[in-house]
This record gives sequence, structure tokens and C-alpha cells, in this order.
Amino acid sequence: MKHARYLSFSTVFGLALLAVVLPLRGIFGDFITTNIYLLDADSVQQEDVYVASTSARVDGTINGDLIISTGSLEISGTVTGDVLVLTHGPVEVTGTIGGSLRGIARNVVIDGTVADDVTVAAVSTSIFGTVSRDALVFGGALEMDGEVKGDVNGRMISAVFDGKVGHDVDISVGSLTLEGNTVVAGDLLYRSGVEANIAGTVQVGSQLDRLPTRGGWGVELILTVATVIGFLGFVFGGIVLIWLFRRTAPRSIDSVLKSPLRSAAVGFGTLVVAPVLIAILITTLVGVPVAVALLLLYVLGLFFGPVPAITAAGSKLLRSRWGLFAAFVVGAVIWRIGIWLIPLVGFALYLGALVVGVGGWVIGFWEERRAAPLSAQLLPVANAKASPATIPSPIGWDAPLAPGTRAATPPEADTDHRSTDTVIETHEYTTPDDDEPEND
Repeated sequence: MKHARYLSFSTVFGLALLAVVLPLRGIFGDFITTNIYLLDADSVQQEDVYVASTSARVDGTINGDLIISTGSLEISGTVTGDVLVLTHGPVEVTGTIGGSLRGIARNVVIDGTVADDVTVAAVSTSIFGTVSRDALVFGGALEMDGEVKGDVNGRMISAVFDGKVGHDVDISVGSLTLEGNTVVAGDLLYRSGVEANIAGTVQVGSQLDRLPTRGGWGVELILTVATVIGFLGFVFGGIVLIWLFRRTAPRSIDSVLKSPLRSAAVGFGTLVVAPVLIAILITTLVGVPVAVALLLLYVLGLFFGPVPAITAAGSKLLRSRWGLFAAFVVGAVIWRIGIWLIPLVGFALYLGALVVGVGGWVIGFWEERRAAPLSAQLLPVANAKASPATIPSPIGWDAPLAPGTRAATPPEADTDHRSTDTVIETHEYTTPDDDEPEND
């Protein structure tokens, strides 16, 4: 387990290192930016290789490490060192990696040999070949039909074992299937809410046990406190976002309220296209800063993207009263409770709010440029300040003038009004003098 934690740290460190060294051309070995990176079977690279490309294939030999950001990677040749990969597409290894394989990908298929460790995060991971040490897997599905000579650890939604494991298996999994060719030399421990499906004779050297999905009361308390703090941070961050973007946020929520299907379509397109755009920008040195900025924005979107959808749901529950801040808090509480109480539907609740919310943000920023009218109000109507234009003015009433001043008469005023002013100005009112005789 110590080695597994070390692998996890190494992966994070390696990916951070990849982001740093990509813009530094030619400092660490050969840095290559190209559309398609192809190393044919007769070619040999005698040092570490750094690649940014839309696709890559290694049929030859690299006597060193391969650090690559690409759309897809296929290794049928030999890499004597480590392979560190960042891709939104598949990674297929049918050749030999003399070191470790670490990275993030959509799909990982190992049908060759990895002489050291495998540490990957992917939607699906399939091991048909040989891993000489440990395998640490995070993601959706794990298919283990080959051989891992060390430990198998990780967390995934589903796992199917039909191969050999030289030491222990310790995983957290939604569903586990053990086929008839499964051989585990040590312990097979799995944390799951359901029992494993054993379809045949399984050989386990020590014990086969299902453990609680969480640890003891102390660990559970820590996890609960961390979850509550994380939720409060989400609520605080959402309120800050609504306040900072107090013109765009109401438009985003308004778009979700008026057209949720449109918001969902725009959000789905954004979440799919953004990683592809980032990968393309990374292939050019000029686009690397923009790619990094988009990547940070994309990560923030994964956390705070659901805000417009959650606020719209809260506004519906409150019947558009109490303003958007109250609507967001109410919606966030109900949304989070749903995720906690319904684990199987929790991911769907998050994903739905994310897709619709991201679409709402995109539409809101776009409509802000057009200054479209709003129906969603940031504050309750009772708390909103009335503008001077909304104060009715009585017909025929003018504001009183200061002493000694005369109202300016517009040129278009009628002549009767000007004549009235003249008559008023020529009249003089005097007080009778006692010393003067009265006229008969």
C-alpha cells in the first residue's frame, strides 16, 4: 500500500512536470511538435523524447523515457524507460515498456509487456498482457485477463478478473465478477455494496472477503466532515460566482429555465469539444498558454458548472421568490442530499446538472453580449431599488423652483403659455399708503 501511494504521487508529479516541460523546446532531450508522430520500426531514439501531437505511433525503439500529450497513442515497439501520457483518446500497448506506464486516457489496453508499474486513470482499462510489478487503476471499468505479478489496487465502477495476480488485490468497486481462470496468490479484498459474482472456480491463496465500503467510525467521521466542508465550499463558491458575474449569472439561469434542452445540448457540446480543442492547442507552442488557461477553466467548470442548473431548480421550488441566492442554496441542499441518499442515481444527478449548467453558462456569456431582456432577478423584487424612471409623475405638476429662479421655457412651448407669463410679470401689487388721499 505504501508503494501504491507512492505511485499516485508520482503520477500527479509527472503530469505536472509534463505541463511545465511542454513549452520548453529542446531543453530536455528531443521536443517534437507535430500533427502525427510516427517512429517506424527501423528507427532508434537514443534519448528521452517529449512529444505534443494529435496522434502518435511508436513502432521503433526509444532508449529513454517518452513523455507525450496526444490524441491517441499506440506502442508496438520498445520504450526502455517510462511512458507518461496525457490523452483524451485511447492508449494501446502491444510492444514493450521497460519502465512504468503512467497517465490519463479514455481507454487503456495493455496487450504487451510493462516491466515496472502501471498507474492509469481511464474510462476503461484492459490488461491482456503482462505487468511485472503493481497496477493502480482508477476509472469506470477494469478487465484483467492477463498477468500482474505484483498488487492490483484502485477504485472503479466495475471489474472483471480472469487472469493471474502475483500478490494481493485490494480494490473499491461497484460490481466485481470473478471468472474461472482467476488466480490470486495473496488476498482478494474488495469494498463493495454487493457480493462478487463468482462464475467458476477461483483460486485465492489467502482470503476472499468483501469489506465495508468505508472504514471505521473514525474514518467515517473524517470523511463526513470533509464532505460537509466540501459542500459548504461549493455553496460559498457558487454564491461568489453569482455575485461576481451578477449580469451573466441571471442570464445563464434564465436560459436553463426557459430552454433546458438547449442548455443541455450546448453543455454537452462544450464538454466534448473543449478537451479536443485543448489537445490541438497544445500541439503548437503559440497555443500552449491558451491551452493551459482553457484547461484551468475546464477544471473549474467540472466543479462549478452545475450552479445555473441547481439555481434554476431552486427557483422553481421557490416559485421565483426570494431571489437567485436563496434559490441556489435551496437547490444545492436538495441536489446534494439526492446524491448522498441515492448513490446509484447520484452520478446521474451530478452529470445532468453539470451538462445543463455548463450550457447555461455558455449561453449566458453569449447573451450578455446581446443584452437580452431578463426574467430571472438577482435579488427579490421587494429588495430591488426603484429607478427614477419607474416613479410615476402626476400630470400637470412641476417640481417647485428655488426662490428668485425662473423656469426655462422650451422653444416649442405654446404662445398662450408665454403670454400668460408676460401678464403675470407686468402686474404690480402695491400696498395702499396711509399718507396719500383716497380717490373718489
